[in-house]
Amino acid sequence: MEEKEKVSTTETVETKENEIQTKDGKEEKKEKLYTRAEVERIKSLERKTMREEFQKEAEAKKAEEERLAKMDEEQKKSYELEQANQRALTAESELNAYKLKDEAIEQAREKGVDLDLMQTLDYTKETVESITKKIEIFSQALRKNHENAISEYSKEPTPQVGENIRTDENKTGYEKFEENYKK
Repeated sequence: MEEKEKVSTTETVETKENEIQTKDGKEEKKEKLYTRAEVERIKSLERKTMREEFQKEAEAKKAEEERLAKMDEEQKKSYELEQANQRALTAESELNAYKLKDEAIEQAREKGVDLDLMQTLDYTKETVESITKKIEIFSQALRKNHENAISEYSKEPTPQVGENIRTDENKTGYEKFEENYKK
């Protein structure tokens, strides 16, 4: 016995989810409606995770402030200098990643590599040598694909040899015209 959930229209929400199910080899789209209670539960879970993230950030800031309060002037200055150096290194690595990305894209263009493939690389963790190797791999794979496609499309039918006599069906329109003209 099938149990169907009856929900009034005031309790339904416009949020829908499409699911594809196969029955007897046919595909059907089944729409799922969420009740207000389900939507509120989902929203409350999202708010809870956001609140937890905010609390973690606030606790980290508070711990940082307490650590700074315990330090004397010289320790504070050295700590702040260390933090500034770390931010500078981070900014420099990001700048290098952008420069590396630009160079990699230029190399990829020269070798005919699809630029979408270049989006898969993480330039913050790559070096010039590793990117050059990857571009070469992409280029070789692209070349193989082109060669396979060309060889597939350029296949010609095998030539016929031996005593193959042309019949009227194989003659071109001009040959048929010439033969009829002679008659």
